Amino acid sequence: MTTWFILGAGYTGSRLADRLVREGHEDIVVTRRRAGDAAGVAASYASPHVRALACDLGEPSTIVIPDGAIVVCTAPPGANPRAEILGLVDQARHAQRLVYVSSTGVYGPAHGAWVDETFPVAPITSSGRARAAAESALPSSAISLRVAGIHGPGRGLVDRIRTGAYRIIGDGSAHVSRIHVDDLVEAIVRAGLSDVRGPVNIADDDPAPIGEVADELARRLGKPAPPRVDPASVDPEIAGMLTADRRILNTRMKTELGVVLRYPSWRDAIDAAASA
Repeated sequence: MTTWFILGAGYTGSRLADRLVREGHEDIVVTRRRAGDAAGVAASYASPHVRALACDLGEPSTIVIPDGAIVVCTAPPGANPRAEILGLVDQARHAQRLVYVSSTGVYGPAHGAWVDETFPVAPITSSGRARAAAESALPSSAISLRVAGIHGPGRGLVDRIRTGAYRIIGDGSAHVSRIHVDDLVEAIVRAGLSDVRGPVNIADDDPAPIGEVADELARRLGKPAPPRVDPASVDPEIAGMLTADRRILNTRMKTELGVVLRYPSWRDAIDAAASA
């Protein structure tokens, strides 16, 4: 019996645990930094196969990983990302597999170009730099999933456009790549069961200018097109993420992990979201 050890049972980690429960896996460990949060996540499954632990990447001694486990780290970086992952790697030295869920924010601006895994790692945001530092501590046997913007139930543009709160940063021409959380979970499961190594981009097939996406979604919802705002007027971290103008290439995800996308285009996803 293989243990799935999920560090960070937030939005993506919880969806991963949901899937593993549905598939009948018999030993699933979910972790959060605080004991109360971990217990609450585990209780939501009402399954004897889900256990909860309080683990802190900044305190490696709190991370107790069973031998032969498949370890999936979806937890965000803390104050010292490289040291945290070095500690995790040490604690996972007898694990079967280590899957690190990273971000396409490790790449530099692309000015509309297609970005594969050989594109320079040159992050321009603090979150991108933290992810790059964490990746630098991974062993060659690990896989790093460089994930585009995650959307899905309860997370995306729909609610903000419905309430009129959404703003487009810049003129809306910058390409943004996305991935539905269900397709991301599929990629994580396949990564955990594979021997693919190194960085793998996780994105759908249809990166598009953010203004085009938001305007089309507003039209389908019967709302006004969101206003454009000057990038200098918003948080530099957010501006950096949404104006990097990258079109993420997902060839390795499809050919080596064998992922078949349920939502290959943002249009498929907003069809479902707009009708919900």
